[in-house]
Amino acid sequence: MALKRSSKLFWRLFAPLVALLWGIIGLLVWYNISNELDLRQSLMETQLKNVNATVIDAYEHGEDLQETLDFIDSYTRNTTLNDLRVSVYNDLSQPVACIGSLILLEDSSHQTIPELLTAEEIGGATNIRPDLKRSVESMFNVMTSNDGVIRTITAAPYTPMVARSLSYNTSIWLIVAALAVIATFMLLGISRNISQSVSTLHTFAQRAADGKTIDIANVKFSHDEIGDVTREVMRLYIEKDKATQRMEHEHQVALRANEEKARIKRQTANNLNHEIKTPVGIIKGYLDTICSDPDMPPSLKDNFINKAREHTDRLTQLLKDVSSITRLEEGASQVEVTEFDFHDLVYNISNDLEVSDLLNNMSFVWDIPFDTRIIGNYTLLNNAIMNLVRNSAKYSKGTVISLKLIETTDSTCTFLFADDGTGVGEQHLDHLFDRFYRVDEGRARKSGGTGLGLPIVKSTFEAIGGSIIVRNANPHGLEFLFTLKKAQNERS
Repeated sequence: MALKRSSKLFWRLFAPLVALLWGIIGLLVWYNISNELDLRQSLMETQLKNVNATVIDAYEHGEDLQETLDFIDSYTRNTTLNDLRVSVYNDLSQPVACIGSLILLEDSSHQTIPELLTAEEIGGATNIRPDLKRSVESMFNVMTSNDGVIRTITAAPYTPMVARSLSYNTSIWLIVAALAVIATFMLLGISRNISQSVSTLHTFAQRAADGKTIDIANVKFSHDEIGDVTREVMRLYIEKDKATQRMEHEHQVALRANEEKARIKRQTANNLNHEIKTPVGIIKGYLDTICSDPDMPPSLKDNFINKAREHTDRLTQLLKDVSSITRLEEGASQVEVTEFDFHDLVYNISNDLEVSDLLNNMSFVWDIPFDTRIIGNYTLLNNAIMNLVRNSAKYSKGTVISLKLIETTDSTCTFLFADDGTGVGEQHLDHLFDRFYRVDEGRARKSGGTGLGLPIVKSTFEAIGGSIIVRNANPHGLEFLFTLKKAQNERS
């Protein structure tokens, strides 16, 4: 289809252009030939007039007319006027001098020769005849002296030499034909390039309108301005189409992100509702039991009250954790960050752990070089690391908790927090940072966990521009690999 369209367009371009070209060339040739013929005839007539003028001038100066004609004869010999005939008559129509055969004034019927009558009227008569066998001269010129005494008549016989002098050079046709053929081939190439480029644009527009894909690598462009324009138009369209696709993809990603955020909010709300219902239900159960049995033994009543207080504390911690993670996620851009020495932060944490029972018989070892300056929020980082320590102490069943610097780059510091406990199943690793996710539901609840400790840790690192991942250690235990931004003086 594209080839047919290109062929039709080619002939619509090529045929009129070639016709116009040949028409212009034909007109120019005709005009030049016509002018050249007129010019050559005018030159011949001027030569005949000059001969007559020379004879009249000789007469007026009293020179011998026959000698003048003999001189003219010798002068024109071997020229175009080689066979020139000149006859001089007096006022009595008697010949007084001549060269060549005498030019008769009348024909056999005593009628003045028509060419002579015309020559006397206009000064010259021209009658170029193709039949060279006829004896009538082709060109005449008649001139009379000022006193009217003599009349001189010149005639140029239509010889082959005269014919050549009055014709144009036929070699011009070869030059014109060669130029026309060259121009035709040039128009052929131009028309083909234009038709191919326009056909390519048309096909491109159709495919674009139909929403079909376009591979510019398989398109052949003409090597001219039209091909360049076609290539640029297609490139701009493809880039625009890609940009539109990117925008659509980003829009879909944003929609999915919003949907995921809405899903997480719904899930969080459901989980939070469930997490709150449980301690509230237990607290209400203990209080209802105490109120319904006034004779309950004091020891049992105290036990119920202590249980209710424990679940109240758990509920308070749950609300506190929910508030923390909400502030971190919704106000991440407003978290204030400063530059400080991470060595000092871990040193203070280590001192606090020594005087507390948070480690649950585990030991805390650390290796952070002096002047490890990072950018973050001191309080939030302190709480995040304490959450990691608390998580390991409660659930790892190990003996050692460690924290060390393992790598630095121009922009970040990477730390490893690990324990030598039992680790977790691989199926749980991807969910450890999910809200309210528990590896061991029953054990976590018994230890008072809210299921928000590790999600708060991840939100903390993300809020200050860092990151954290979790993996099982070899041969056992759990590792948290986190990065923090390096302070500017550390980069230099």
